[in-house]
Amino acid sequence: MIKFGPMSITLLVCAVQGLIIASLLLKGRINRAANRYLALLLLAFIALITPYIIGYAGFYDRWPWLSFAPLSYTTAFGPLMWLYTRQLTGAAVLRVWQHFIPVGLQFLSQALVFPLPLATKNWWDEFAQASIISPAFEIGALISIAIYGGLAMRRYRVYRAWLRDNRTDVVDFDPRWIRQFLFAILVVAMVWSGFVVADALDPTRDYFDQFWLYVLFSVLVIGLGIEGWRHADIRFPRSDDNIALPDPVAEAAPRDWAVAARQWTDVIDRDELWRDPEITLALLARRLGTNSAYLSRAFNVGLGQNFNAVINQRRVAAVQRALANPDESRDMLTIAFEAGFGSKASFNRAFSEFAGKTPSTWRRES
Repeated sequence: MIKFGPMSITLLVCAVQGLIIASLLLKGRINRAANRYLALLLLAFIALITPYIIGYAGFYDRWPWLSFAPLSYTTAFGPLMWLYTRQLTGAAVLRVWQHFIPVGLQFLSQALVFPLPLATKNWWDEFAQASIISPAFEIGALISIAIYGGLAMRRYRVYRAWLRDNRTDVVDFDPRWIRQFLFAILVVAMVWSGFVVADALDPTRDYFDQFWLYVLFSVLVIGLGIEGWRHADIRFPRSDDNIALPDPVAEAAPRDWAVAARQWTDVIDRDELWRDPEITLALLARRLGTNSAYLSRAFNVGLGQNFNAVINQRRVAAVQRALANPDESRDMLTIAFEAGFGSKASFNRAFSEFAGKTPSTWRRES
């Protein structure tokens, strides 16, 4: 008898919400590749939950031939989280299909058995599937999440460092969502591994004992879906678009980075290049007749500051000079935008960092 009870309904509601969010992500036009990878990740989790939705409702008791329906793609979790991170941060990926070879094998391990007679499927499940194949793919999925999660976290850290060194509006493109996304999956994977160990120590556990694990998977689907949709339209700066080639002539000669930094900052101050709200390290390097690698090194070695600090410190100083003028009547944001800040958030963050207090406090005290 088919009956949807609290367990099956709980998972079903979460799965339906996940499907709606995944469909929205698939239709998104901004960050299209990244959003599709996230949608596929949500669908893979929903597919994993589905046998428990119908199992708790009695489908397998009513139609036992549903066993071995190819709905488990756990080996896709790791590659998809890694690909989402790389695509969102603008890193190219070659030969994507190679990362899904284990997923194809996992699909075949179910799809080839699914059309067989029930007696044969039961024999195969007892002979190899339950004791060897399923645990192997489960452990392989956890190992894959650990490996790809580490690679994705490394990409996130590289990207975050690149933002600080190449952009002045870091606060407008804070990539903390990527870190939270990875952390959530890794935490769930740790809980999942605990269930795997418990199942190995106590073979009498059945799928009812797995209910809370799949509730956790369901919460993960909704959480990742909602937050992923909130960030779906954010165009994160693409680091690969701003790579400058080194100058072979300059490479051969040693550089006094302190002198080079002073020469370049003199031009920056003279022409007030920091007032350009669209300025980036690569664009500034072109205007100064050098490349971003040398300019970044001159700032970091010669001045002990990165590009973000060099530009925003000058913008903050310009705002301070304007606010100190007793005849200045314009509102603070107008002054900030004139100084080159592109948003209120980036202005507040930079001012607090370099002035040591909020803009309103500094204006009141000055």
